[in-house]
Amino acid sequence: MTFRAYYLFDGYPVAWEEDGYNRWLFTRKDRVIRHRTKGERSVIIHDLPENRAEWDEPETDYLYVVTAEELRRRLSRTPRVDPVLSEDEYEPYNVSGDDLTTLQSEFERYKLEMLKDDVPDFYVGESDSEIKQVPERAHALRGTTLNDWLMALKEVIKSGATRAKSFTSPVTPKGPTFDSKALADIILTDLYPRSYDLRPCHDLWGFPCSAFEHLAVAMLEVIPPNAECVLNVTELVENDRVYCFEDLVLANNVSATA
Repeated sequence: MTFRAYYLFDGYPVAWEEDGYNRWLFTRKDRVIRHRTKGERSVIIHDLPENRAEWDEPETDYLYVVTAEELRRRLSRTPRVDPVLSEDEYEPYNVSGDDLTTLQSEFERYKLEMLKDDVPDFYVGESDSEIKQVPERAHALRGTTLNDWLMALKEVIKSGATRAKSFTSPVTPKGPTFDSKALADIILTDLYPRSYDLRPCHDLWGFPCSAFEHLAVAMLEVIPPNAECVLNVTELVENDRVYCFEDLVLANNVSATA
């Protein structure tokens, strides 16, 4: 059985890792232990117990937490390497960090790469055994702007739909025009670009960017500055996959018995 760490922006999961995690821009000082009931679970990633009698039972969350405003500051000051470069070319790509300007540049790069082929190839789901040609994806990028996609991203967050739980991916819209609803359906796709230069380092596979940092910038454009950005490692801590909260657990136990 696998266990996940989730990266959430204003409660919405944009990426997840299994049986381990990368702390990314979070620090040990961002760690928080929170207590709640099972009935107060984040239902966007975990189901409530079927037995309602369990809803009042206590549960604990192990989190890294910062505000959107603080994460924006960290993103803008943190150099990043280009995920498209090969290992022998691995070097700082943006020494000034990431913001809306670099997201716009990435959007243009992504669009040019996608439009190299009017009928781009995609893998279906997590497997590389099935390949599907999806010309609509090129059509959607050809006729839209970054702002169009940001508006659609806001719709995705509002809907609460996510591949983080059991979810049937929407059918790819046919066009010829693509409104926010159509772009939102593309963002939630289970089709994974076959081109290495388009492969996302996040789990909103249809959003037109590759680097997780660029998706983070996009998310920060559509959520409030005081919204929480969270790395939730609860599953990993509870199932002994990581031990990064042991000192806080010990401190809490000591204070409880003092």
